Amino acid sequence: MIAHRREIARFQSDLYRDRYYKMLRSLIILAGTMFVLIAAIIYVLFTTMVPPFYGSTTEGRIIPMMPISAIKGTS
Repeated sequence: MIAHRREIARFQSDLYRDRYYKMLRSLIILAGTMFVLIAAIIYVLFTTMVPPFYGSTTEGRIIPMMPISAIKGTS
């Protein structure tokens, strides 16, 4: 009877240990994935160039545009 209880306790201990290591492995993989995605977002934010804006006339000529904040002396 006592040997049976020890065997059950050992199986439970093995089960908890195995699940702990499986969960730990999953958390490490998820943390690594999270850091890779954060690095990718930071890379995209710092390397993306602002597209140039331009206007065109009815004949198709391109007119360069200046941002309103760059014009001085307007009130």
